[in-house]
Amino acid sequence: MSHLSDVHTPHRLGIILVGAGSGERLGAGIPKALVQLAGKTLLERCIETSLSAADTGHLVVVAPAAHAAEALQAVEKVTERSALTWTTSVVDGGAERHISVENGLAVMPEWVDVVLVHDVARPLTPVSVFHDVATAVRERKAGVVPVLPLTDTIKRVDNRGSVLETVNRDELVAAQTPQGFLREDLAAAYEHVAEAMTDDASVAKAAGQEVTTVGGSALAHKITTAADLRLLEWMLDTHVSAESTHTRSKAAES
Repeated sequence: MSHLSDVHTPHRLGIILVGAGSGERLGAGIPKALVQLAGKTLLERCIETSLSAADTGHLVVVAPAAHAAEALQAVEKVTERSALTWTTSVVDGGAERHISVENGLAVMPEWVDVVLVHDVARPLTPVSVFHDVATAVRERKAGVVPVLPLTDTIKRVDNRGSVLETVNRDELVAAQTPQGFLREDLAAAYEHVAEAMTDDASVAKAAGQEVTTVGGSALAHKITTAADLRLLEWMLDTHVSAESTHTRSKAAES
């Protein structure tokens, strides 16, 4: 696997963390970005991963307007523990996702040439996915989305819930984040947003740009409901347990 350092030019990477959602379906009573997952907020986990993606760059956190102070505290908490030379910004989110991303792009420094946009609702996305997306953007000069193949049988239904047909899933994938783009391409695409879209790849495609894919990760599962949060807690516990077992095994062998 190629790492970002193989192709990364210092001071050129930008990451936008989109965390302005209310989290109403999660039912936590606070914005989703501030919900705790095993002792850390979703935002804090995403900041840690973002700063691990390269030795330097610029990070923009898009937060609910009423919670900008908490977002800033999360950024400062993580950056104080890090020796990396990242610069950071915290901006208010908008009523819709595309407005939040536009707000993030507006404060991205001019020296950034590749931008990754990541949803805070995917707090366990491995840094390897950030590496793979950024590397592919630089190599392909096109948009890049991490994806997973669909395993369930897919049905198309009408508004009454009656099955109309079984859809061929061979050409279907589930899109994840971070989604990466050349900074100038993403900025140009967002100048022509005519309606609300669910991800940045949709905005880029609507602007006539090429969007390609790389492999995603099961750990990048999106938190929408309380059940998703419990699933990620289990995934985190399982992952940590596996890492601990592997470490003990290696120590015993030595």
